[in-house]
Amino acid sequence: MARVWLRLEGLLLALAALVAYGAAGGGWAAFIVFFVLPDGIGLVPFALAARGTGGRWPRDRLRPAGTGGRRRRGAQDAQPLVAPRWFLLYNAAHSTALPLLLALLGWWATGRVYLPLLGWLTHIGLDRALGLGLKLYPYLRSTHLQLEEAPLRPRW
Repeated sequence: MARVWLRLEGLLLALAALVAYGAAGGGWAAFIVFFVLPDGIGLVPFALAARGTGGRWPRDRLRPAGTGGRRRRGAQDAQPLVAPRWFLLYNAAHSTALPLLLALLGWWATGRVYLPLLGWLTHIGLDRALGLGLKLYPYLRSTHLQLEEAPLRPRW
């Protein structure tokens, strides 16, 4: 039930930002650029990592170190496919905190809000409405809204 409320919250954020932008009468080209920008920032590292694996994501999202390309599930020496800093970059681009902080700083400094930031908030809200949230390291499909991959368990 909580997932439904979180998705509804995202949908309302997207609609509110879209209506606010339309009411302000801003140019739609800048809105579209800022709407696409979070994926441009956040997904580039993941695309580069996939390119390093021949364009195919490994089944369990891990690349074993020193196994000559063979994948062993649950191997002790398995390294995550993407470094934690890239998850941080993706999550920063898909968090409401950064565009809201930039909007508040703009309002404080100039008395105005840079309207294309509403495009960024629309993107974030739409992602939440679709069930896409902040990524949980090291799982590429699991988000703060849903856990799709089983957590790694250490071998004792």
